[in-house]
Amino acid sequence: MKTMNYIYDWLFKLYNVFAGFLVYAVSYFIPIKDMIFLVTALFIADVLIGSWKSIKIDKMKFEPKIVWDKTMPRWLFSVIILSFLFASDKVHHQDYIKTYYAGGYFISGAIMLSIIDNMIEITQWGVFKGLKNIIGKNVEKQTGEKIEKNETEK
Repeated sequence: MKTMNYIYDWLFKLYNVFAGFLVYAVSYFIPIKDMIFLVTALFIADVLIGSWKSIKIDKMKFEPKIVWDKTMPRWLFSVIILSFLFASDKVHHQDYIKTYYAGGYFISGAIMLSIIDNMIEITQWGVFKGLKNIIGKNVEKQTGEKIEKNETEK
């Protein structure tokens, strides 16, 4: 019975260590939670509108494998990059320009342009063409990077 109490106490302490580490990690990244929620919502909207486009225009059925093979790694990579940019700014006490804001602008803008491209193909509505130009120029102004598809992707 003494051995069981020892094992139970050891496991309980180990659980407390992991729970404390998890709470610390989550609380460290709380300042970028809004940006991560926005990127997640944009990825979900991109999947929904991309699925709608593939059903309506390409006459394909929805395949979850494509979402798990392409979209989920991109989402995870985006969240990891934003987290690393935030941590880098905090560790180096860099307050002049917040690099995680620039990364968030660029990622959000790229996803919005993907959504708008799909909406242009679905609806052929000119308003989406104007939105695409506005968002592209805003992302270019904020980040200095031009978002444009290659000729092979068109």
